[in-house]
Formats: sequence, structure tokens, C-alpha cells
Amino acid sequence: MFSWFTQTWFQQGLLHSLQTPSHLLLILGLAFLLGQQGQLKTTLLTSLSVATGFLLNHYSLISWNTELILLTLALICGLLLVLRLKLPLLIILNLLILSGIVLGLDSSPIMIPGLGTNSLYSWRIGAAITLILGIIVLALPAYYLNRYWKGIILRVAGSWIATSSLFVLTLMIAGR
Repeated sequence: MFSWFTQTWFQQGLLHSLQTPSHLLLILGLAFLLGQQGQLKTTLLTSLSVATGFLLNHYSLISWNTELILLTLALICGLLLVLRLKLPLLIILNLLILSGIVLGLDSSPIMIPGLGTNSLYSWRIGAAITLILGIIVLALPAYYLNRYWKGIILRVAGSWIATSSLFVLTLMIAGR
């Protein structure tokens, strides 16, 4: 009946990070922070850290509350955007690696009995493409927007990211 609306596993993986608020907030915050700092070359490190997170997720080596960690990292990125400090490269790399690993850890498809490995890998490839390209594609305009009006546009975006993260964190903690 709704065959025109059917999505493949790859398409579901592509849309996963765009439908998860904590992923979206962290992707925006991290990309804008990299653009503000002028560290566009470090975005290539994202692919390695996301792949590491997917491997840790696949083999279930770590069991963390990843939603809480993602929102905390988004809050940190948002506050660093607002402050507009010139950060050392080591801090940016650590933030990028930790964010990529946690994004990979939090990305997993719905497990259905009898799910084939091809579907699983297809979903993860789609999710990895969105995570990696999302950060790279959003960091480029942020780099150019930082030059105008003393980076006010990125600072306002950072305040929205920090506020949204703080609201969701508060509601998560209050709901327990």
C-alpha cells in the first residue's frame, strides 16, 4: 500500500543522525566550532573516530549512557562557540575524537531477528556518511561566516546549541 514510502536500510542510516536531536546538536556544534577555529583539516579525523565508535558499538565493548555524553559535548561545543576563544589544537582534536567515538557508539540500527549482515553494514555506512559529511559540509560555511561581523552569527548559533542542549539535559535529569 505504501510501497513508494519504503526506505532501504542505507536510507534509514542516512537519516538517523538527522532525526536524532542529540546527534544533530553535536554535529552542528562541532562543525561550527571547527569552522570558527579555522581547523578544517582536522575534519578528516572525524572519519577515523566515527569508525572507531562503530567498531566499539558492533563488538559491544563499551556500555555508556551515550545520550547524556552527546548532549554534554554539544553543550561544551556551544559554550566554546559563544566564548570565541582561540583554542589549542590538542583540545580541538580531543573534542573531535571523543565526539566521533560517542557518535559512532550511539548509532545502531533497530535489531530485528533475522536481520542480515548486509542490511546492518548498509545502515552503518549510511549513518557514517551523514555523520562525517555533515561535519565537513557545515564546517566550511562556518569558516567563512566567522569573518563577518566578528563571528556574531556563529556565536548566536552556539548560544542556541548550548541552550537546547541544556534544556534537554535538564529534562533528562529531572525525568529520572
